[in-house]
Amino acid sequence: MSEDARSHTPLITVGIVVLNREWIISKVLNSVLSQTYPHNRIFLLIVDGKSKDKTVETAQKILEKSDLKGYDIVVKKSNIPEGRNMCIDKMQGEALLFWDSDIIMEPNAIQELVGLMEKQKADIVTGNAISMFVDSVKDVDAKVEETMKQPTLELIEEAPAAGMGHTLISRSVLNSVRFDPDLTICEDYDFSIRAREKKFKIEMTQKIHIVDVNIIKQAHSDIHIDMPLKNAMRGMRKKARAQTLGFRSVLTRREAIRFFMLNKRYVFYLGYVPTAILSGIGVLMSNLLLVVMFPFYLLLFSVWQVRRRGVKAGARAISRSFLVGLPTSLWIGYYFTKYTTRKRQL
Repeated sequence: MSEDARSHTPLITVGIVVLNREWIISKVLNSVLSQTYPHNRIFLLIVDGKSKDKTVETAQKILEKSDLKGYDIVVKKSNIPEGRNMCIDKMQGEALLFWDSDIIMEPNAIQELVGLMEKQKADIVTGNAISMFVDSVKDVDAKVEETMKQPTLELIEEAPAAGMGHTLISRSVLNSVRFDPDLTICEDYDFSIRAREKKFKIEMTQKIHIVDVNIIKQAHSDIHIDMPLKNAMRGMRKKARAQTLGFRSVLTRREAIRFFMLNKRYVFYLGYVPTAILSGIGVLMSNLLLVVMFPFYLLLFSVWQVRRRGVKAGARAISRSFLVGLPTSLWIGYYFTKYTTRKRQL
């Protein structure tokens, strides 16, 4: 790239919100440092929610040797939306690229996202990540290399919402939309919906290789279960609305069915209601078959969770299925009914 071209290359900030990612942070940062986008036009910002491992120390050692325009590491107890808002406060340049702490992208990813934003006159641009599951950290490199060889689609389309794991957002959006601290999950969909309501344009490309790394049966991949209960219960109604409206820009009965088919856990949580009612009827009618409906339903879920997560985490998942999963499922059902009804009335 010529010096003249470099001088007109937008300065962007890469924002990474992180907590206890010592196991993967070096691979994530090396992915950032392998980008073909001019490094003197990248400012890197890490917001660490007070990790208990060596995430910060590992990141510091890597970044102090980098050739980026600059970097900053902020250590402050925070949830994900609060961390994202800190990235907004401290960003430099014309756009902010949220890069999740378990995401690895191909070297031309930033170049492609910036180019797409300019070409499509978009305000938010995102990619389509492939979730990758491995048994241990030592398997990550080989599996990522294998995944990067898979063909991509030459598809660019307008999207109803964007996850924030690999999304570039223009400063114009960030000047008017912030992340809601109540949304300890789904903060990205909620942000996207409110941006869309303000007429900002969201585009998604499938041309970029993006890998979301997950370790099977490891605590650091279980954010929904490990999250403090009070955080999981915050903003359940808003989280349900975000999931519903973030799924498709136009909601129909068919889309509602498709949502629940793709998110079967909500169907299972909703199953608590009829099985509990049947067991209650069974008690009144002295019908043993009906009485055991709910206990048997719960037993199946309990066995699956304990085998998957272990006794302690499994018990936590079971309790949260009642306290968080069922109310959220009911709210999602409510919003699908509300917005599909509104569409029919229009």
